Amino acid sequence: MWVTGRHPVEELLASATQRARKVLLSDAVPREVRSGFEKRAKDLSLPCLACPRQEWEQRTGEREGGGIAAEIAEFRYGELEEWIAALPETARAFLLDGVTDPQNLGAILRSVRAFGLDGVVLPADRSCPVTGAVFRASAGAAAHVPVVQVTNLVRAIERLQEAGFWLYAAEGGEGAELSGFRPAKRTAIVLGSEEKGIRRLAREKCDGSLRIGMAKGVDSLNVSVAAGILAFSLRKPLTAEGE
Repeated sequence: MWVTGRHPVEELLASATQRARKVLLSDAVPREVRSGFEKRAKDLSLPCLACPRQEWEQRTGEREGGGIAAEIAEFRYGELEEWIAALPETARAFLLDGVTDPQNLGAILRSVRAFGLDGVVLPADRSCPVTGAVFRASAGAAAHVPVVQVTNLVRAIERLQEAGFWLYAAEGGEGAELSGFRPAKRTAIVLGSEEKGIRRLAREKCDGSLRIGMAKGVDSLNVSVAAGILAFSLRKPLTAEGE
């Protein structure tokens, strides 16, 4: 998998969890920028290769990215139990159900990092994997945010509840108004696709539901926009669990 673009590649090379195999630069990259990537690659004991722009596009399959790319063998997803064990006493997370667009997933990861959430849980089916396009859309946040992939989202909800989380379904027209919401010490929000929403079984397992108050006549928001609002809301002062 190729990650392209100056900022996403810089973030990948700075990641503690994702590991690049090599850096590939086109001859269109300015000398001072190229020198910086060559030094960083050397520090990480990575090959740093240069090639003509046309070859760079053929090898990466991209035309955007400024001629800067890094290859990783595969994205390293977190394992649910290990992730839970490493969480702090106060934790916040998103669970995604049916988010299939890489731009949306990337934007969600960017908000998660910006507002200090502890990770994202997504199912292996009916879900966008972390790809090069997701890396670009996340502005490199995908290199740092813990992304846990599970086979059964409903079971993941149950396991988080066992670990002290309160789970809330983000619903378009139902649930408690977000403006009055106060998260518990461990809180996770489930978001679904704009087209189909959250699957019934996942929604029924949640402890409650939330809605974002909007102007009359507006039914819904893009899932990544909603995620940004919800992520910001989780920065509010925490109350005692269950209050």
